[in-house]
Amino acid sequence: MLKQRIRTVVVYFLICLALFLFIQKPLFLLYNWNHGTSACSLHDLVDIYYHGFALDLASAAYLAFLPLLLVWASLLWSRLKVKPVVRVYNLVVAVALALITTADAALYEFWEFKLDATVFMYIDDPKNAFASVSVGYVLLRVLIVALLSAVYYWLLMWPFRHESAEKPSRWYWSSLAMLLMGGLLFAAARGTRIWPNTPSRAFFSKTTYLNHSALNPMFNLIYSLGKRDAFDKEFNYFSEEERARDYAGLFPTSGETVDTLIHERRPNVLVVVMEGFGSLFIKSLGGMDDVAPHMSRLVDESIAFTNCYCSSFRTDRGIVSVVSGYLGQPTTSIMRYTHKVNTLPGLAKTLRENGYDTQALYTGDISFFGMSEYLLASGHDRLVSEADFPSEKRTTKWGVPDHEAAAWLYDDIQRRSQSKQPWYTTFLTISSHTPFDVPYHRLADKKLNSFAYTDEAIGTFIEKLRKSPAWDHLLVVITADHGFNHKEIASPDFPFIPFLITGGAANAPRRIDTYCSQTDIAATILGQLGLPHDDFLFSRDVTADTYRYPFAFNTFNNGFNLRDSTGYTVFDNVADRALFGADQRREHVGKVILQTLYDDLANR
Repeated sequence: MLKQRIRTVVVYFLICLALFLFIQKPLFLLYNWNHGTSACSLHDLVDIYYHGFALDLASAAYLAFLPLLLVWASLLWSRLKVKPVVRVYNLVVAVALALITTADAALYEFWEFKLDATVFMYIDDPKNAFASVSVGYVLLRVLIVALLSAVYYWLLMWPFRHESAEKPSRWYWSSLAMLLMGGLLFAAARGTRIWPNTPSRAFFSKTTYLNHSALNPMFNLIYSLGKRDAFDKEFNYFSEEERARDYAGLFPTSGETVDTLIHERRPNVLVVVMEGFGSLFIKSLGGMDDVAPHMSRLVDESIAFTNCYCSSFRTDRGIVSVVSGYLGQPTTSIMRYTHKVNTLPGLAKTLRENGYDTQALYTGDISFFGMSEYLLASGHDRLVSEADFPSEKRTTKWGVPDHEAAAWLYDDIQRRSQSKQPWYTTFLTISSHTPFDVPYHRLADKKLNSFAYTDEAIGTFIEKLRKSPAWDHLLVVITADHGFNHKEIASPDFPFIPFLITGGAANAPRRIDTYCSQTDIAATILGQLGLPHDDFLFSRDVTADTYRYPFAFNTFNNGFNLRDSTGYTVFDNVADRALFGADQRREHVGKVILQTLYDDLANR
């Protein structure tokens, strides 16, 4: 009986390992083959399997622990029937693995990072979580999950297809054998090196896609769940004394504005945040030729900051970076935490305290991911969303398309500009987002066409506004929430975004080539208005005399970009090394910023 039960556990472990090696990994590779510009060669495939094997082994060991304990118990207590318990366990495991396998492969094209605890941020709102995809897309993935669940369940049950009819062994031999097997499983799960297994074990390449192909999604999910919310324990690279010393001067929060960009003390202020609209689409910022002619023209007609980096890679981080000047976090999103969001400053909040009437316009579901809570906390007195538009206007998956939102905003501006009270509006566009279903058909490429549509909608809106009386007392800021995943989020090119200042209250057009970050927008605008911004800890007035070290800082999923006059560094925290532009000083500065950010996040 003992030999058979040992064989059962060993076979179960090997089947779990085979699920990762011959089903999960190939499905991920096939689904995301030639992702972005990342071609996958035979040599790459060998490296993917070789470097990912330790974590595949660890994940199989995790799954085999409970069957091992059940087998052990059955050896000590012969009346115990293992199969009924194992049926329930394997059903749960089969469905969970099927969901993990499918979600990891299917979501990668949208998220560009491996499945981790982030997925649970969206689970409370499945309507919006699936707004980017069609019904057919969802139904096909549900079918795949069902088929994988059936296959996984059948394979996992195969070692238990027969109950043993042998006599039980002596308890001490059984216990010794099971303890030995348990030790082997523990060694596989932990790893045989001095330090335990971490996701970095699978990282071997400068190409993030190859590292992610090697990384087991189940292991990464379990590991990330254990790291959630312990912000003061993350990124502790330096002693507090060293961190404080090297952080000093990186983000000055005060200073005298020495470069005046506007000529009106209290203009009306409109901040347009364009969904995913990286500079790569804008010809006059070095981007594509025919995607965004309106934005390209606006660069030449505005005060254009030509070297601006976005702060992060998703909208929930990007809007906080624009409005609150708060750095995007590489492993979480502050928007998830209502009690922390309420402690943030806000451009709208500061302007409201100085007599402005404030509102935000987002024509999707504004309750998604805590957006409404954040916008209210950051000082917007009124929120306008898809619910404020008639149903016939909500013609896309995300809600009301950009040209309809811009038309509503134009009329609203004309009305509000009749008042003597100055006003402020944040306008976040939605149409240049998957599934890219826009009422516009100029370009053949569906993604590029959606950005061309948003360019047309916003460009037409600005031109119409320019001809109205409201333009004379208006300050318009145009930027993006993040770049676009045209290559990889971890690439040096991803973070570049537009930062334009125009309107009748702005001075003559010119280009400002100084490096800056998306988080600097709030302090720079407040500095131009002569208002304090001391509570914006990570926002610098780029036009102030205290802005002496120009640099741009951006985070992607557990990594950061830092660019200054000496070059750029893309650093992966999981691999603990630079993917591009290795430089000891820039890496040190980036780590100091991350440690400071997470210390501040923990204390909010």
